[in-house]
Amino acid sequence: MALYPVPAPGYNGINQNLFPFEVASSLFKEWVQITPLFNLMGNEPTRPIVRKKLGAKEGLQYRMGKLQALDYKNPIVNFDQRRGNAQQQKVDYDAVNVDFKSFLVQIKGYDILNYGTPIELPPYARSQLVEAFSRALNRDIFLAATTGAYPSMTNGAANCNVADVIPSYDRAVLAGLTPTVAQYYANATFPAKFDAANPAPANNGLSATHLKNLKLTAERGGTAINREDAIQPAYVRNKAGWPMNKYIYLAHPESLTALFADPLFSQSTFNRGTVIDAENTPQTLNGADYVGEFFGISIYSCKDLYEFEFTSAANNHRIAWNLFIGAGAWSLGWAEEPMLGMENDLVERIQLYFGHEFRGQKMLKFASQQNALDAATNLATSVEQGILHSFVALS
Repeated sequence: MALYPVPAPGYNGINQNLFPFEVASSLFKEWVQITPLFNLMGNEPTRPIVRKKLGAKEGLQYRMGKLQALDYKNPIVNFDQRRGNAQQQKVDYDAVNVDFKSFLVQIKGYDILNYGTPIELPPYARSQLVEAFSRALNRDIFLAATTGAYPSMTNGAANCNVADVIPSYDRAVLAGLTPTVAQYYANATFPAKFDAANPAPANNGLSATHLKNLKLTAERGGTAINREDAIQPAYVRNKAGWPMNKYIYLAHPESLTALFADPLFSQSTFNRGTVIDAENTPQTLNGADYVGEFFGISIYSCKDLYEFEFTSAANNHRIAWNLFIGAGAWSLGWAEEPMLGMENDLVERIQLYFGHEFRGQKMLKFASQQNALDAATNLATSVEQGILHSFVALS
């Protein structure tokens, strides 16, 4: 706890000599570390969520850069001419905006309540703020990869033949469906893509085959080899602290019902009960349910994805929006570490507790190779760096 002078009138015009407030590392760790996605965060570009700390006067936007890979298939050999045949180094950027975010809670008549209730309200106010910031951070990260990036996709308002209003073709895998580029970008709403299949978990649900398709799509870089850059496995650590490279699959809890019924999965994977104490169990998500590993994919039940399910356009079938994650999926930045504070209004007998932070997050996207080759067919001008969107039927 530190004390800082406040020179101006305080809350509601009441002058305060001092405001007590907590700053920085201990508080920052408290609400970030209880976020389920905390173990996906790190400063390394191989982490699923790449953290960035902005310094003073660096502005409220920062860029994440990506060097395009060199053409490794065509080296200059033997006595071939070197000069004039160098490959041009190309760098692409994605910009992340940082916003000022606050939560406030007030206790009115706090001195009366202190006599009238056995509950000590100030500690509860503090814990409420910490929880609110943690849950907001978690939700904002998921929003950045779903409806935050494609706000009109699931509500019937998006036309799929408009650039970048839906996930890029080579970063979306629809269970049981293999649309062509033309079919994927047809002039229709995205939920309508499931209508022709009359989606049901038995045919279009989460399955071992779907998980294999996701990993193959990530490794190839799309529906065919090198259509886009491959998605690299994410850097995580196991329970013993050793580094591991894994793909991570975050699943709507209800979508796992179909997966558990798939004998290809149940016969070839370990469930939580058999591996929870093994040293190679990945320590990936706080508070999430580790389901097991299949085909080099660590699978988690993720209740946060309930919010992002949607229905097919005509048949009213429920579709889950799951996420297959590799390295560099998101960037998460702070311009200043969070703080909590409190002030008293001595006239109105109000205690006001508040928290502030400058934070921004974004699903990283970089220029599409396919759009550069054929913008008329491939409408996505940019593609997701480290995420595949997995759409599976629930009912």
